[in-house]
Amino acid sequence: MTIPPLRREQRFFSLSKLGGVVSDGIAAVNSTIEPRAQYWDEWNRETLSAEGPLWVALGDSVTQGIGSTNPSTSYVSIVLNRLNMRTGLKWRLVNLSMSGGRFADVTNYQLPTMEQALLKPDLVTAIIGSNDVMWRRNSPDICTDAERMVQDLPSGTFLSRVSGSQKKGRRAQINSVFEESSTAKDINLFSAWDWPTGKEMWAEDRFHPNDRAYKYIANNLWRALFENRRF
Repeated sequence: MTIPPLRREQRFFSLSKLGGVVSDGIAAVNSTIEPRAQYWDEWNRETLSAEGPLWVALGDSVTQGIGSTNPSTSYVSIVLNRLNMRTGLKWRLVNLSMSGGRFADVTNYQLPTMEQALLKPDLVTAIIGSNDVMWRRNSPDICTDAERMVQDLPSGTFLSRVSGSQKKGRRAQINSVFEESSTAKDINLFSAWDWPTGKEMWAEDRFHPNDRAYKYIANNLWRALFENRRF
């Protein structure tokens, strides 16, 4: 039983690469993407040989912890430590996220990888959608991908709404799809991006969360788990 490395196909041209040319901050964060992915690849390999309840984390660079100073300050590490302390058990984490991930990547790569590895998770979480919002313009296609993903998520998954409180626009449309589709699948919605402020919450690239923000993301997921009487 193995888990292959999950990566989005690199494009010859991307705004992120261009930003790295003109911004030292973006370049600095970009330089952490592959090392962080390799870290989780090794983590996943070690997890498969361990025992204990299993958490599978799906998503994009936020679940990779990009923007945090190191993996231990990412939200997945924070929540994993809390799970261990709360339950007195040694939880396992398999992180199937990928930087740049979109709804379709969860559907086409991350969930099939979970099934092919014969993983039977006790907890599944997903924070996804920022890249669909930022880099795509066709709202109907985005919403179709979002709906399909929700339909494919395991029952009981904890899925974050996308950021933003607007009543119009792509973010509102995606959140509406989540609300409409989640009930039938018993998906637990929460808001990872419910922060008291956006000031001093961003990494050097001004796009990814920093350590302070990752604590809020961890707190929001933890609150959702507690409110749903999971732990």
